[in-house]
Amino acid sequence: MKRIMFCAAAVLMVLPGCASNGNSRYAAEKKFVVDQDYVDAVNEASRRNGVRVTWVNPPTRRAPVDGDTSN
Repeated sequence: MKRIMFCAAAVLMVLPGCASNGNSRYAAEKKFVVDQDYVDAVNEASRRNGVRVTWVNPPTRRAPVDGDTSN
């Protein structure tokens, strides 16, 4: 019984440390948007060549967030 309680206590102390990896600030500061210029260029080229393009994961680029001077 003591062994089970010790294991449970150890797990409860370790889990909160694993829950956060510190990247929440990065995700809040960076914004990614679809690179519409590239998508339009590829779609236009595909229409000229008779190819149909279906975007599953469209290309993205980093967009400045309000007050962000670095890009």
